[in-house]
Amino acid sequence: MLQKIKDLMKTKEEIDVINRNIEENSKIVSDLKLELETLRKELSENKKLQDDFLKNFKENLTVIKNLREDFGKELVEFKLLKGQLQRKILEKFEEELQKDLEVNREALRKDSQDYNELRKKVAEILSRLNMTSEEINKFAEIGKNIKKEDFELTKFARHLLEMDREKLELMRKIDTLERLVSKIRRRELVR
Repeated sequence: MLQKIKDLMKTKEEIDVINRNIEENSKIVSDLKLELETLRKELSENKKLQDDFLKNFKENLTVIKNLREDFGKELVEFKLLKGQLQRKILEKFEEELQKDLEVNREALRKDSQDYNELRKKVAEILSRLNMTSEEINKFAEIGKNIKKEDFELTKFARHLLEMDREKLELMRKIDTLERLVSKIRRRELVR
């Protein structure tokens, strides 16, 4: 009988152990249930977020497609506008160039007339210079033939010096005119 009591005690201990295991397992199952419920909620929230994201993405995709089409239209219009603008700029440039050319043509015509007038004046001055040189030579010849006693040459010498100064001044003017003429010619050649 003692054996039976021992067996019963042992069985009771085993039952206690089993009960403890069942309680622990029950607690573990309960924890697992909570975790599973939490996971279920999180999955539900994630699914909702994902659905919202997909919905927004689809809407944005539609907007992007529309924007792309609008951009394509704007790009075509811009290209057309660019072509028209280039044409207008070219026309305006040609018009301005034509005006400048006309102004320059007029200036060149005037310069050409001035040049021709200067040439005439230079020719006249050269002819006068030649005449003056001839007169001076005549006076020099006369001066050689006149005796000192016959004529006082101081007044005549002053006159000759004055004429010589005039001749030098005329030569300088001719030189200036020739430089001016060459400048005008160079300007005509550049245009």
